[in-house]
Amino acid sequence: MSICNIASAQEFMYQHRLVTLSMGVAVPAYALGNEKGTNVSSYATIGTNINAEGTYFYSWHAGIAVMFNYNINPIDTERLAEEYLLSSNAFKTVSAESESFHDISGLAGIVFDIPANDYFSFTFKMLGGLRNVYKPAALIKTTTVFSSVDYYETSTSATVFALLGTFGVKAIVNDNFNIHLNSSYIGSTLNFEYKRNNKDINQEAHIGILSIAGGVSYNF
Repeated sequence: MSICNIASAQEFMYQHRLVTLSMGVAVPAYALGNEKGTNVSSYATIGTNINAEGTYFYSWHAGIAVMFNYNINPIDTERLAEEYLLSSNAFKTVSAESESFHDISGLAGIVFDIPANDYFSFTFKMLGGLRNVYKPAALIKTTTVFSSVDYYETSTSATVFALLGTFGVKAIVNDNFNIHLNSSYIGSTLNFEYKRNNKDINQEAHIGILSIAGGVSYNF
């Protein structure tokens, strides 16, 4: 391959601007999904990650990016009900209902694109911005020998500054399109204030999400 062809192939990756759309899985970490206690957050399960990104490369190897990142993680209500059942010998039956966790972030930061060869490259990103996490409402229905008692948790949300780090690989398809596979992590400590049966609860939790997503980007 001539020097001109190599330069042209590499230019597909590094020139101008990229608009990217990705979709994959969102794996809960830390206080989210740790399967401890009777908190709703302890029983979050693997969910869905969607993100959209716009990147401007000011050189062949470095650029700036703006990203919208969204995770949704359902609750394992069977495991949550089981934990309530084990928490008291007085309970005879327990059932649980819950919404899902929603995690939305708007971020901006630096992107590095390092070539492995003429058509593949490794990408590294460090982005920061605002993150809003929605803690779902939940209803726990219990019965004892003498009565039934319902435990209701209200929903709430909290917003913090958060950092997201990404490592990935990218491959050229043609002059305008690339495909990629990325692994990202976002984690931050949030303070959730809500009510459980009219009692005020103040819960501080480190909410982490590891996402693995693939997608396509358009170069223009």
